[in-house]
Amino acid sequence: MARYHLGRRGEWKVKRMLQRDGYYVVRAAGSKGVADLVAIKNGQAFLVQVKRNHRPTQKELDRLFDEASACGAFALVAIWNSKKRRVALYYVEWEDEHACLRPISE
Repeated sequence: MARYHLGRRGEWKVKRMLQRDGYYVVRAAGSKGVADLVAIKNGQAFLVQVKRNHRPTQKELDRLFDEASACGAFALVAIWNSKKRRVALYYVEWEDEHACLRPISE
């Protein structure tokens, strides 16, 4: 299966997971932007980057945090572990001049 299709599959899994948790979720398909999904719940917006089996690079984290902050949103990273068939969610926070991941669920 092509990388695009594998990535899209992970995005749809995360989208459905967030919807089950009460979020309104829009997939930013083909946007080539920093966020794969935009999720909204209780008046708060979240820019979500979805990765399959690996963490984002430091440059990707910094950019995600900067863009989320610029629009008043929170930054989240969802890592889809295809072997364990689980999603781990992380907040992206600023610490010591760089963005870092803080687990929400694993």
